[in-house]
Formats: sequence, structure tokens, C-alpha cells
Amino acid sequence: MKNLINKHLGDKQLIEYGLILFSLGIFFLPSTLFISILFLLPSAIIGSFLQKNTYFNDKWNYPFLIFGCLILLSSLLQNYVLINNYNDIWEPINSLIGLGNWIPFIYFFWSLQPFVDSKSKRRSFALILIAGTFPLLMSGFGQYFFNWTGPIETLNGLIIWYQRPIENPGGLSGLFSNQNYAGSWLNFVWPFCLAVCLEKRKNLIKKTISFCFLIGTSFAAFLTYSRNAWIGLFLSLPIIIGRRGIKFLYVLIIIFLFVFFFILSKNFTGDIQNNLSKLIPTKILLEFSDDGYQGLDSTRIEIYTSAINLIKTNPFFGIGAASFPQIYFLETNFWKGHSHNLLLELALSYGLPSTIIFFLTTNLILFLSFLVIFKNKNKESISLFDKAFWGALFIFLLSQLFDVQYFDGKLSIVMWILLAGLKNIIEDKSNKKIMPINS
Repeated sequence: MKNLINKHLGDKQLIEYGLILFSLGIFFLPSTLFISILFLLPSAIIGSFLQKNTYFNDKWNYPFLIFGCLILLSSLLQNYVLINNYNDIWEPINSLIGLGNWIPFIYFFWSLQPFVDSKSKRRSFALILIAGTFPLLMSGFGQYFFNWTGPIETLNGLIIWYQRPIENPGGLSGLFSNQNYAGSWLNFVWPFCLAVCLEKRKNLIKKTISFCFLIGTSFAAFLTYSRNAWIGLFLSLPIIIGRRGIKFLYVLIIIFLFVFFFILSKNFTGDIQNNLSKLIPTKILLEFSDDGYQGLDSTRIEIYTSAINLIKTNPFFGIGAASFPQIYFLETNFWKGHSHNLLLELALSYGLPSTIIFFLTTNLILFLSFLVIFKNKNKESISLFDKAFWGALFIFLLSQLFDVQYFDGKLSIVMWILLAGLKNIIEDKSNKKIMPINS
């Protein structure tokens, strides 16, 4: 089949078609998942034919393949074999439906690698990702400052956006259903915006545009009022900029802590404190004061403890995807949409063996790519966009330990593409002297 397609099109033409489809899919991704998939799926099929090695000749595919088989086995056992004490409130079919959050991306991880297998392609991916974020920025600012709630139409009604009105204490969400999802997307884009701004170029227009995207992305992330988004903004600085970023980060943290300590401390009173408090939105102050946490029905520790206890009931195969909200509501009469930790959520859904394999594989890719990118003695060969690839994925995975946005299809697609890009960085021929990996 591969030879037949290559005979009619040729590798060069096939790559061009695949890159066009891939680029369109990435551009439309933050705006409309459906149209994005219409482009990404055929690009993934083309990418399968562009691979130098077959699927089973690439050893990096094996742990993810085993992971996929284990979660499939868990789903089948939950539906047809295992006895579940919560069948009255939870449908086992949810585990099979939940496979859609994982198995297709195992294929994407492999098939989309040809489109991020060089520094130039990874740079192109970053620029398209930034450009595609423009509708999110415009819709988000319109939502926040002008109360745009839609419906907003484009392409003669082909794309219609319905935005949620911002409710206290909510923040900017734009084209996403939740401000935390929007914050996660902006955390993906922010490191690439930094990389573009730090590029050496003489074109004043391009410099201005890249700087505007940097400011716009950071401001939008700030307005989401997502603590994960704020942390991501800070962490990106030392990752992309290096030592200069660390020094700048220290200064920002000291100023930030001093200002909030002065505003929130009961030891200080007076006009200066009151005037400073007026400059900072109440929603932000609530994130750092006791008042913002009064009346909470459950703490993170309580949610994690409940999730761990449920995992213990069936550690090997889990108790089922999307089961935690129903069970937690039954036990506490409080509704929580997930366990607020991706690893706990995965273990709850499909068991510890699959979770351990996923955790070890993703962290191994992060570790080995870190050595290649940041421990490279040849500073000239280090790409800012490769740093951004690493930083964006690291920040996202770190945030998933405290909240879960992975199940938004837009975010999971980007995560797996970043994984694919880092895997290519590890295996890049120019880096093999630094970090030899046989695959």
C-alpha cells in the first residue's frame, strides 16, 4: 500500500500534502475541534506512510501500545466480567467510551511524528499554534471586557461559538467551556510566544507582532484567574530564557509576595494598603486570602484521599472511567467532576499497571529530551522552539497533578504532539552523540 501511494505521489509531494493538512488542523484546533480533526486525521494517515520504520520497529511505541491494551482489557472486564458495587449509579459502558481519550492519541503519537521531526517543522508548528490562538484571544477579551456571549459566527455560519457569561468568581474562558481549560491552552502557547520574541530578527513588523502576541497571551492567561495558568507563566521564563529568566523570576516572585503580604496582612492598615487593594481585582485577592476558601465543600486532600481509597478496591483494573463524580457524590453529597489529578483519574478508571506505564514513559521522554536540549554543550545547536516544546509539555503535565484538563480534546491533541516532538528530538541524528537512543 505504501509503495503504491508513493509511486503515484512521491515522498516529497506526500510530505507537502501532509504538512498542509497538519497545519490546517493545528490552526483550527483552538477554534473548532471538529474541523481540526477533519484535517488532522488524513494528515495522520499520510504520516503513517511517511514513517521510516513500521509501527512495531519503533521501540517507543511499545509502552504506549501495552498501555492501550491494558486499558482496553480493563474496559472489557468492567463491562462483561467484573462485579461493580456501583452499577446502580454508574454505567460500565463509560469505560469503553473513555478509551476515546487515550487510544486514538497513541496512534497520533506515532503517525504525526513526521510533521515535527525537524527544528524547522517544530518552529512552523509553534507559529501556526500561536496564529490559531488569535480567535481565542479576541473572543476572550470580548467576553471579559464587553460581555460577548455569542453566538459568534464565521465562515458563513460554518463555525458558531457560544461563549459563557463570566460569573463571579470566574475568569476569561473564551472559546473554551471553562477558564481552567483556556488557561491550559494559553500555557501551551506562552512558551512558544517567548521563543518567537527571543528570536534574532531585524524585521520590525514581525518583532512588533510577536511582542503583541506575547503580551496578549500573558494578559489573557492572567485574566483566566487560573492558578495553574499563573504558575505556568512564571515557570516558562527560566525554562526558555535560562539563567536570566531565573533571576528575573526571583525578582517577580519577591515583588509579588511582598505586595500580597502587605495587602492581605492584618498587621498593616491605612490608605496605602486600601489603595493597593483597589488596584487588584477582588477575584485575584480571593485566590490568596482565607476569604476565597471559605465555604468550600471539599479540600484537595479530601478528594485525593477518597480517590486513593477507591483505587484500593480494585488496583489492577480500576473501577471505571467517569465513575468518581457519581461515587463521590453518593458518599459526600458533593459533586466533583474528577479527582483533580490525572494519574489518580487514570488509576481509578483503568487500574495502576496502565497508569504506571503511562507515567514512566512520558517522564522518560521528558527526562531524555531534557538532557538533549538543556545539557547540550554546543549552545549554538540548541533551538528556542525545542526548549518551548519541552517547557510547554512539562508545565501541562505538572498542572495535571493538581487539576485535570486533559480530557478536553484540544488539549490532549497538543499534549501528544508535544510528546511526539520530544521523542523526535531524542532521536535526532545531530543529537545522537549527546544522547544515543536506539529505536
